[in-house]
Amino acid sequence: KRLRDKVPHYWENSNQYAGAGVKAMFRLLGVVHMNPEISPDKWDHTEEEKYGLGGVRTPELFYEMFGVDVVRKKTEQHLCQFVETGEMHHMFNKFLRPDGMGIDYSKISFRFKDPYKRKGKH
Repeated sequence: KRLRDKVPHYWENSNQYAGAGVKAMFRLLGVVHMNPEISPDKWDHTEEEKYGLGGVRTPELFYEMFGVDVVRKKTEQHLCQFVETGEMHHMFNKFLRPDGMGIDYSKISFRFKDPYKRKGKH
């Protein structure tokens, strides 16, 4: 028998983890606040404080700022262009925190909107 065939394969134990993917997705979406329609008691909060998101900004502020609608499951289009061109960097650079720990989002009122949608282009 080949050496590789002696090593257990991941699918040999897959029945032990039936439903784990769904539970993991509920947990992930819950931690990042992307499933407001799901009651928080429906997902596992184990070590959420330890491995969570921190407190510099809320996920809701991030979603609002960058055009993510977690209720309708829609996003503003063309965000990548805003980032890749350096426009975001230049706009947000002046809001760097004095402690060197990123952007001070409390000073930013910017909300990304698809620039092509406003111009009637797609």
